[in-house]
Amino acid sequence: MPRPRPATVLVVDDLESFRVMLRRQLVSLGHTVLEAADGAEAIEVGRSRRGGLDLVLTDVVMPAMNGTEVAALICAEYPGLPVVLMSAYAPAGLTRVGFQNAIVPVLQKPFDAGQLQELIQVAVDLPAKRASP
Repeated sequence: MPRPRPATVLVVDDLESFRVMLRRQLVSLGHTVLEAADGAEAIEVGRSRRGGLDLVLTDVVMPAMNGTEVAALICAEYPGLPVVLMSAYAPAGLTRVGFQNAIVPVLQKPFDAGQLQELIQVAVDLPAKRASP
């Protein structure tokens, strides 16, 4: 599979060890990584980037604000920004869910770099190609 174009990815997860592992995988694929430990921090990072994000990867289960709430707030400010929900608790075989009039991919934890690369290519590269003349 071809390498996805470099992207700026916001990783939102309350577990620091998971964010570190995911950052390493994403950087090895050539991406820029921003991190947030919770929903409030994710909103701050999104606003500070003024829309300069290509993808949001957010855990579903987090304290205070869950991943779908984070995604809803970010997508309200930046319509069309690709979001991927990550969950260790999703039913086996669940690969996407309906979310705010869109279908959002669900990445089942644990996952490997190959699955991550494929997902980024679909989430980031293909929408860009559809928008091209």
